[in-house]
Amino acid sequence: MTPQSGVSLAPHTSLRVGGAADFFLLAGSAEELAQGLQWARARTLPVRVIGGGSNLLAADAGVHGLVIKTVNAQWAVHDLTVTADAGVTIANLARRLAKQGYGGLEWAANVPGTVGGACVNNAGAFGGDTASCLARATVVDANGRLQHVEGPELRYAYRTSVLKRRELGDLAVVSIELRLQQSTPAEADGRVKEFNAQRMRSQPRISSAGSVFANPSGDYSGRLIEEAGLKGTTVGGAQISEQHANFIVNLGGATAADVYALMCFAQKRVFERSGVWLRPEIELFGRWSAEQVQAVQGEQAAAHG
Repeated sequence: MTPQSGVSLAPHTSLRVGGAADFFLLAGSAEELAQGLQWARARTLPVRVIGGGSNLLAADAGVHGLVIKTVNAQWAVHDLTVTADAGVTIANLARRLAKQGYGGLEWAANVPGTVGGACVNNAGAFGGDTASCLARATVVDANGRLQHVEGPELRYAYRTSVLKRRELGDLAVVSIELRLQQSTPAEADGRVKEFNAQRMRSQPRISSAGSVFANPSGDYSGRLIEEAGLKGTTVGGAQISEQHANFIVNLGGATAADVYALMCFAQKRVFERSGVWLRPEIELFGRWSAEQVQAVQGEQAAAHG
């Protein structure tokens, strides 16, 4: 098990932008995940485990340390619980379960990324989220020790968990168990198709990272950005979607710097117009400067607001 060096992360993120990881590893088992964590620890390198890369903006300058991508992708249903490896695509899982008559995951049928990423980030859509159905997660550390973490122990909040905050150290999700509901193929698949139709009407289908900004209390980021007249605004190959203003899409050839510039522009215009600072849901990943991270997080706006 030897990580590759200088692997571009663009194909491994949903926005299809970003530079290379210093070291990159595809891990298809708990053992390989543990070996990757141990390899990084032995070299005192930072390590990050990713799934579908749907909420990451990887820097054009790349990522220091080791990036591990989970590709283990088996799943099975027992009674009303599905156990799924971290690399399973959550949308495909939700659709296949619905066709078999299992409910409870219909909300996830259009969510990008993997179940491992959903577990870490508390992915959600259409009123549902991971926290509402996750029974427990199995994680592994650099010593190869498997741990079972019950749902409440993950201390879920909006799009975050103790795993995302790394409060438990360097751990990798191996698999998760999700509670299902007894349904019928007609009912569950009907809900999936209903949600899919809503998404087709309101969200872009080309490369994006999902929602760029978290919704402020009592309002919607997309509405504020649209009200500021920014739909369709482009920088390089990146565009604030003409279909949904809280999405930035890659029209082709976009760079991470293009996306970042649009994020900052939207934040500034909305703040000037409404006094609301939009907090990013997308995470800046890799070699971004401290000033760039502080800028999008809003420290500067808070100091003057």
